[in-house]
Amino acid sequence: MKWRILCFFTIFLAGFCVESLAQDNSWNIRGKVLEVNKTPLEFVNVYVNNTSIGTTTKTDGSFTLKVPKSIQKVELVVSFIGYNTVKKVLALHEMNKTIIFLMETSNMLKEVKITAKRDKDWKKKWRIFKEGLLGDSQFTSDCEIMSPEAIKLVYDKDKNVVATANEPIFIQNNGLGFKIMFEMETFISNGKLTFFAGDKFFENLKPKDERQGNRWKRLRKRAYHDSFRNFLVSLSQNKLEENGFEIFKEKQIKDTYLGRTTVARELKDSLLFKCPAKSICSYDSLTKRFTLHSDKALMIFLTNHFNPRPIFGDYPYKFSQIVLTNGAVEFTHNGWVTMPNGMILRDYWGSEGFSSLLPDDYEDEILINDGSSPEITAGLFSENERKFWFINGKVVDINGLPVKSADVFINHTENGVKTNSEGKFTIKVPTPLQELELLVYHPEFLLAKEAITAKENTEVVQVNLKPDNFSATNIKDKEFQKNWKVFEKVLLGNPNELQRKTQFPNDCEITNPEVVSFNMDENKKLIANAERPLFIKNDALGYKVTYQLTNFEHNDTESLIKGDNFFEKQTPIDEKQDLKWKKNQLKLYHESLKYFLNSLAQNKTEENGFIIFKMRKILDLYDGFVTVKSQLADSSLIACTTTELCKFDPETNRFYLHSEYPLLVFLTKRTEPVRLTFKDYPYKRSQIVLPNFYLEFAADGTVTNYQNAEMRDFWGKDGISGTLPNDFKPEAESLDRVDFEMLEVMSPKTTNIDTTNRFTSNGIVLNRTPIEVPAEKGIGSISNDFNIKISEMDMHLTIFDLLRKIPGLIVRSDFVGFRSSTSFQGGLQPAAISIDGNFTDDPAIVISLLNSINVREIASLGAIKYANGAIYGARGGNGVIVITTKK
Repeated sequence: MKWRILCFFTIFLAGFCVESLAQDNSWNIRGKVLEVNKTPLEFVNVYVNNTSIGTTTKTDGSFTLKVPKSIQKVELVVSFIGYNTVKKVLALHEMNKTIIFLMETSNMLKEVKITAKRDKDWKKKWRIFKEGLLGDSQFTSDCEIMSPEAIKLVYDKDKNVVATANEPIFIQNNGLGFKIMFEMETFISNGKLTFFAGDKFFENLKPKDERQGNRWKRLRKRAYHDSFRNFLVSLSQNKLEENGFEIFKEKQIKDTYLGRTTVARELKDSLLFKCPAKSICSYDSLTKRFTLHSDKALMIFLTNHFNPRPIFGDYPYKFSQIVLTNGAVEFTHNGWVTMPNGMILRDYWGSEGFSSLLPDDYEDEILINDGSSPEITAGLFSENERKFWFINGKVVDINGLPVKSADVFINHTENGVKTNSEGKFTIKVPTPLQELELLVYHPEFLLAKEAITAKENTEVVQVNLKPDNFSATNIKDKEFQKNWKVFEKVLLGNPNELQRKTQFPNDCEITNPEVVSFNMDENKKLIANAERPLFIKNDALGYKVTYQLTNFEHNDTESLIKGDNFFEKQTPIDEKQDLKWKKNQLKLYHESLKYFLNSLAQNKTEENGFIIFKMRKILDLYDGFVTVKSQLADSSLIACTTTELCKFDPETNRFYLHSEYPLLVFLTKRTEPVRLTFKDYPYKRSQIVLPNFYLEFAADGTVTNYQNAEMRDFWGKDGISGTLPNDFKPEAESLDRVDFEMLEVMSPKTTNIDTTNRFTSNGIVLNRTPIEVPAEKGIGSISNDFNIKISEMDMHLTIFDLLRKIPGLIVRSDFVGFRSSTSFQGGLQPAAISIDGNFTDDPAIVISLLNSINVREIASLGAIKYANGAIYGARGGNGVIVITTKK
């Protein structure tokens, strides 16, 4: 557990306060820098300590600085190579005067710089220094100490690392966009407790493009919201709960927490005490300072930060401890501590360093509302720049020769490639998959498996294949046929089991049964082995599954099956089969764990057909006369909301489903016989058991750590015939449920349109005048009544200017729609919009989308008028604007 003593070598002048001397909100500070013989010095660095406010002197030694009056302490630092650094804290009366700095030559110029050979302990000392200076935060890996040669590291008599530097240390933080000049005066650390002091100047790095600039702004806001400074500002404004902080006093400081406990238990045992803000914070109107005071250590929970390893079962948040050695510490309304020597920060804030440090003149620009849903918080902090990472590798045989046309795929997905003639491959991996298994298969070799982690993926992966000497020796006798029927039924899935998900075993065929062998153990349990992959053709979902069985055990009551698989998409023979596959895929998706987690992240569980309860005990069997109402009445079940179960952590960019009790999830759109469930809840159900109290997943519902959860009942009974790849995504961005029974009976003849090109989950998409859409979108062609030709001369126009070229379309800044007497209500009706196949008819969203489109990004623009737009359903009956982008 790390400690950090904060000291920035600050000296506050008693009675110094900010009063307005001018009409604006800034001081204009002027001065000159001279040698002791009064010769002007040019290019001298002059800056306000701990800020990004700085300049260099002109030829006559003069400088001017504009300093916001919100900075209540103005400490000027004057620094120049070859001269001793000069510092001065400005008093109120000096703000409108010319300040003269006289600089003396440094004795260091007389020394000869010798680079000594690093001793054997240098790496250990450097690691302690680097970790102590940069800290441990989400931005540490983006920081680099630019001048390690300027730093001298030694041990003192207590084996503490002491660092000194005869020149400024430069630290580049590519995560937050700063280059920091640090004139270090003191550094001492034992690896756990770190103390450093010195002057700092923050130089804003120039972003390479607008995207990087926006990223830095967003990450700076994140760093501020996580910081100790924001805690003090929230304390001064009495907005602790609103900004995600909760405070307790501790009876005694604990370095470790043995066993799992709860805050409720600690409160009951008087080891923790609730602590309202007014009991530890006071304000002095004379000095205009706040004081944080406490006779006990304080524990602060950051309730907006989920902790995957919580010390308290009922408080799964990151936390910090504050030890006030002098009983109190003074700070300003901006969150600046005036005398930090009497304070020790531990745990989360105790691990902070330069990697998460912001200048004192940084002002936060963002507010998070009390009712922020998880998806809003995720949108606020999530990283969208890197949606993929890449694995580069090579496949060779035991002699080191390249293997051509080997299948390389990610386990349990449809993401795969083939090696080229040199045995090389590159595979693109979605960012949510940080840890995965790479499978490599070739008919002449045994299947190989390689574990890959994104953080460690820095070199080319080499996969070595062993030759396959398999020969079909299995005797296809009656015993084999008997075992095969059991094996096939268990592996593919049994649709007759009432708790199972939708299964399609009758549409599946295992094309190479000869690779399987059977035997019985001493307990009459059926054991199946297969050294070669099974090939399973699934005509219900449109996949060919390559399945490597690693474990199969079955008796009359339970089964244990493990395996690796890859889903290869098949080409449909016609549009009818394509529609059938999409229908079945979407049906499975809507009853999947992934869809449940996606709904949880969007706070749409009830809307999407899920109701959740906490269980005080796990139930294997249910009495047909038991009801949810009665279980709630005797507290066997506990009603819960999405917001209390789901948290988002901006550090990991992950959502967390957390609960101290097992969860019971009802799928209200999937009914089942009453006798197997609660009498008043005749739905399919699943139980989620969380041994470590949490399950980590990405925004799209992809589980990123399966080891922390056990699925029972509905989600615990998977058969290959009813399984989708982990990276499956529905074609339509909208996850609205579709009445496929109605969709299947629709015919092109009823629409009076000549041809039908493609089906989507939003209905039938028809074609009259084709607009080409990139194949990877999976959208097809769209029928337009009007198409607008876009030339280079139109690039200066807005999207609204182009839309005005469509006959009958009324275009205003707040309304876009057709004037039609044939519409349902007559008069002006708002048009819907389809962008790359994504459809919405919400007028506010339509206007928002149009305002966000750059004309240069449009590949084609058209419109379907009036009732023809009903090919999108009734919602398109007022007409549809159809846009295809170049993306």
